[in-house]
Formats: sequence, C-alpha cells, structure tokens
Amino acid sequence: MQQLLRAPQAPLMFSLVAATGLCLFIFAIAVLMQPASSVVSQERTAELICLQLAFVPERAAAVVLNFSAEERKAITQLLVPGDIGLTWGMGLTLAGLISLLAMRLPGNWLRVGAFIMWAPFVSATFDSIEDIFLFTIVSQFVVDAAAAINPTLTFLASTAATIKFIALIVVTPAFGIAGIVKGLSVDRSISALIVYLLLAFAIISIAPSSYQGIAACF
Repeated sequence: MQQLLRAPQAPLMFSLVAATGLCLFIFAIAVLMQPASSVVSQERTAELICLQLAFVPERAAAVVLNFSAEERKAITQLLVPGDIGLTWGMGLTLAGLISLLAMRLPGNWLRVGAFIMWAPFVSATFDSIEDIFLFTIVSQFVVDAAAAINPTLTFLASTAATIKFIALIVVTPAFGIAGIVKGLSVDRSISALIVYLLLAFAIISIAPSSYQGIAACF
C-alpha cells in the first residue's frame, strides 16, 4: 500500500479520485436526492441519525412514524439511491485527500496513512449496507404504519452505522487533523497547502454535525 502512495503517478491518480468523488457527491445532492429533499427538509433529515442508531424495532418505529406517509416514501428515495451516491462521493473525496496528505508525510506517518486511506471506503461500504437495511425498514412502514419490523434488520443496520461512524468521524478526522499539523512542518508547498485546506474543510463539514446528531439521539 505504501508503494501505491509512492508511485510516480500517485498525485494525479488520487487527485482524480478526489475530483470524481466530489462530482458524485454533487450529483447525489443535486439529482438523486433533490426530489425527496423537497418533501423532507434538511432539518428533519438530521433525525434519521437516530434511525441509523436505533438498534431495536421500537426505537426505529418511533423515528419513522414521526414522519408523515409522504415523508416516509421520500425517505426511501433519500436512502436509495440518494445516500448511497452521497456516501460514495464522500468516501472517494476523503480517500483521495487523505492519500494526497499521506504521501507528503515521512516515515511512520506514511505507513499509517497507507492504512487510514482505506477508512473512507470502509465507511462508504458499511453506509451502503446500512442504507439497504434502512430502506427495507422504512419501506415496510410506507406500506403499513403498523408493520412489525424484524429485530435483526434494525440491529444489523445500526451495527453497520456504528462501524461507518467510527471510520468516518473518528479514524479519518483523527489522522487527517494530526496529519495536517505534521504536514505543515515538513511540506508547505502550494499544492500541499491546497490539500490541507480541502481536507480540513471536508472534515469540518462532516464531523461536527454528525457528533451533534448522534448526541441528540441519546
């Protein structure tokens, strides 16, 4: 994996990964999620974090039934294909930026970065799994508001969400912030400063709102 970061074409390759992720992220928001977003407000989508971490059917039902029938149908569209496109856009962007950061770091920092660069992909994979389970759960409530949800579905969805959050808002930001601080001491070239700025912006845009949403559920 270190060889991948040290390859001559690595800067171009990971720049393209980040750019592709950004394009997918924008496409997901502007196209895939737009119709449903007009039904479910941005403020209310934050409540879905509590659905992600419900773990048991009773808590999941309480969250879903707090939305109208029209909003429940829109939520299924937000989840699939909306959030799947969004999460892979986010994953590719973060993976590209983390890789561009790691290749600028010395010694053990680069070795650690060679592993951490995969954390956004882990997050996107488990987020997609979570989306599929949640889509199944919400779809049942679209058909029948009194639906009985299989406890296995909520448990698996919340387990996937937990792994996603650990990779997305713990592992990635921790290395990202520490790596930026280290990077500023070893590489202050214009290209490096752009990477630091973009990565810092991405972390600030994602992590704090997720922390607040999780805290509101407990």
